Amino acid sequence: MSNGKYKSVLHRAVVSNKATRMSLAVVIAPSLDTVVEPAKEFLDNQRNPAAYVGMKHRDYMQLQKSNRLNGKSVLDRVKI
Repeated sequence: MSNGKYKSVLHRAVVSNKATRMSLAVVIAPSLDTVVEPAKEFLDNQRNPAAYVGMKHRDYMQLQKSNRLNGKSVLDRVKI
C-alpha cells in the first residue's frame, strides 16, 4: 500500500518463565475480489512510480500459498 515507503518491523517476543504469555493472531483482509495496489497518494509517475503490480487479493493469497516462490517473499515476486 505504501509503495515501499514504510517498512515492516521484525516481530520479537521476550520469553519469561515467571509469567504466562499468550498470543492471538487476528487476520484483517479485504474482500478476495479487491485489487490491492500501491495507494495513489504515494505515487508520482516521474519521481515515485508504482513499485508493485496491482492484483486481486485472491491472486495474492494464492501466490503466497504456492510453491512458486522459490525462497523469495511474495513482495519480491510482485515487484515491478
